[in-house]
Amino acid sequence: MNKVAMFIDVQNVHITFEKMGQEVRYDVLLKVLEEQYKRRGKELIKSVVFIPMFPGDERRERLVNALSFMGYRVVAKPVKKLADGSVKVSMDMDMALEILSVAEYVDEVVLVTGDSDFVPIVDYLSRKGKKVRVIGTRKGAVGIELIRACDEYNNMDEFDGVLMPFRYSENSEEYETRENS
Repeated sequence: MNKVAMFIDVQNVHITFEKMGQEVRYDVLLKVLEEQYKRRGKELIKSVVFIPMFPGDERRERLVNALSFMGYRVVAKPVKKLADGSVKVSMDMDMALEILSVAEYVDEVVLVTGDSDFVPIVDYLSRKGKKVRVIGTRKGAVGIELIRACDEYNNMDEFDGVLMPFRYSENSEEYETRENS
């Protein structure tokens, strides 16, 4: 049976959908892909999320815990504050290293991101004979170079139930999900 590993750039996904007033149901995404690969005679053996942690962000902490319980391996690290007051949240190198460490054990790699910085790793995996599937955030938010480099491309909104609307509660600093919009 062919083995598949999935890697999710949570920060890229989160920023894209937050701007649209939506959030991702990572549990549904995992279930949909497991079922899809099973029908293809493949097995999703590893699912890893990469997520920066902001100090004091309880919502993010709950997301990290939930992802762990859903069956994801969670790679989290604190956000770095720079001298000029800005913050650095990129986890691209962490994600790339994890992908490379797993690549020899799988036949296919799924990247959930819209970040075209991953084109070199997609090219590398392709040269090594691996199939690379990209699940992008949405039309217009994914680098065309990334779409061209992969073997298979989907937008996340093609998967039923993966996206859901959210609203900001003025009484708290957290987002509240709503079932019906």
